[in-house]
Amino acid sequence: MIVVVSCHHPTDDERIYHKQIKTLLKKKFQISYFTRSEYKNLSNNLIYHNNSDIDVDIDSFINKVWDTIKNEQRITHVQIHETDLLPLFKRIKSNNKKIKTIYDVHELREPLYRTFSNRSNIIKQLSIYIRNKKESKYLKYVDNIILANPLHSENPYNKFGIPTTIIENFVEKKHIVDSRNEFSKPSLIYHGHLGAYRGISDLVKAMQIILENIPEAMLTLVGGFRRSEFGIKTIKYIEENKMTNSIKIIDQIPHSEIWGILKNHRIGVIPFRKNPFSMNCTPTKLFEMMASGLEIVATDLPPIKYFVKDTVYWAEPDNITSLANAIQKVIQAKNKLPYAKKNLSLVRKKYNWENIESRYLDLFE
Repeated sequence: MIVVVSCHHPTDDERIYHKQIKTLLKKKFQISYFTRSEYKNLSNNLIYHNNSDIDVDIDSFINKVWDTIKNEQRITHVQIHETDLLPLFKRIKSNNKKIKTIYDVHELREPLYRTFSNRSNIIKQLSIYIRNKKESKYLKYVDNIILANPLHSENPYNKFGIPTTIIENFVEKKHIVDSRNEFSKPSLIYHGHLGAYRGISDLVKAMQIILENIPEAMLTLVGGFRRSEFGIKTIKYIEENKMTNSIKIIDQIPHSEIWGILKNHRIGVIPFRKNPFSMNCTPTKLFEMMASGLEIVATDLPPIKYFVKDTVYWAEPDNITSLANAIQKVIQAKNKLPYAKKNLSLVRKKYNWENIESRYLDLFE
């Protein structure tokens, strides 16, 4: 039996449930899946799903998981998806050292905190020190670590001697389109969290430049504003500059619905600014845009360039004019889609989940 535990992700998270757990189910593993989220029962004959309300505190959630599994003799592996759950591993190893523990870090925590925290540098540094100290306290109970991104800096877990496996957020083959339709209008899309650090204000201002030369251009932003004040400021800018008919904002939607929206656009834009997050994390939207047959404009950052060197229209990070010029270059290519076909070939042959799922399964041998 394999136990999978998550306390901050949706029950049907794309990576955790649709890719990892479903891969284990295909091999007929028995799964106990513990979540702390909005309830959606995923139980079937091979998976026992136990969900706690999102208002339950982390310590109580860990206690519940432990009380449920501590006497279960069939458990061979336990996988967690958040740092907050590491204390569970101490209990598991104290009770049964033979159980293999897997810590799926997803993205490295320090670059995320350095980018998203609004605290002063002194408080930020102190907080990072405390977080790292707390994490390192429990790493001796970890047998394997999973990261979602190839590393572009030193692996912080090397000094602990824990084997690390890179398992990227590649798309499933079922989402890869066979062909692309021609588009009468230059339609652009960005999907994901909407925030300044992701270059959303740069993209909106770039659209202002584009519309002067190509008034029929359309931009769709799909996702929620991480900070309400940024959302209010962005919408106000769009309205004041008379772009409401050219920029459409769709609130966050279930991930399963994004595929139909992507396929109705011609150009995907990843306008990330240069910051610790964007310098270390590969955006999953890159592979989703590739699989949907979009031409892609992206800011020139190592995690993106690692996968696509010459099949993307590059823009300088933090440079609105460069971003506008790159987008206009794609639009002027009309419906030739020169890079989209190459990117479709890349995801079919290389950047798909089925191509790397064996790396994940190897952890459970």
